Amino acid sequence: NKPLVLVQEADPAKGGGTLQELRAQCPEVLQPEIFDSGWAQTTWHRIDEYQRVSLKIISEALLLCSPHYLNLTSLPLFIPGEV
Repeated sequence: NKPLVLVQEADPAKGGGTLQELRAQCPEVLQPEIFDSGWAQTTWHRIDEYQRVSLKIISEALLLCSPHYLNLTSLPLFIPGEV
């Protein structure tokens, strides 16, 4: 099993939709593994500040699956210069 982070596009003009709409587009056999397994998820917005939040969520979720961080439940991630 490989780690998965669900990233939902917020802008319908860029292919975004609700999680229910995205689930409906996914093959039914894959839906439980993707949508019901407790994977980290975030919404991707087109505003810099929100993108930074999403990038930290994605980074943390993937790092926590790596051998070095397996025993942790969260990481104090930050982007240099952020308040």
